[in-house]
Amino acid sequence: MPTVVLDTNVIAGLLNPDDALHLDALAAVRRWEGRGAVFAVSVITWSELRVGAVRRGADAEKALDGFRAAAIDRVVAVDEATAEGAARLRAGDLTIRMPDALIIAAAREVGADALLTADRKFPGIAPDLVELIHPR
Repeated sequence: MPTVVLDTNVIAGLLNPDDALHLDALAAVRRWEGRGAVFAVSVITWSELRVGAVRRGADAEKALDGFRAAAIDRVVAVDEATAEGAARLRAGDLTIRMPDALIIAAAREVGADALLTADRKFPGIAPDLVELIHPR
C-alpha cells in the first residue's frame, strides 16, 4: 500500500473550503485514497499546523484533532537519519529552508511514494518524490 506524505499547505487547504488549494488538494488525496494509500505528516508539519490551530482557538484545535484522527495514519518523527538527510539537502542548496528539508527528508525516510505539496520549490529539490498541487 502506498504511503503519501502531506505538506502543511495541503492540509491547510483541505481544512479550509475557502482556500484556493482546497479542491485540488481534495482531488489529489482522493486519487491516492483510491490506490489504498496511507497518509503521513512529518512532526514539522504537525507542529506548524498546531501553531495555526492554537492561534485560532479551541474550535480550530478541535477541527485539526478530528482531521488527525480521521485522515492521518502516522506522524513521522525527526530522527538522526532524517536530520542527516535534511542536512545533506540543505548543504547542497542553502536556499532550502531547514523545515522544508526536514519534511522532504522525513518523506524519504519512510519510503513515501509521494509528497503532496503546493510549494513550487519542492519539485526542484526532490523531483522523484514531489507531487505538486496547483490551485485552480
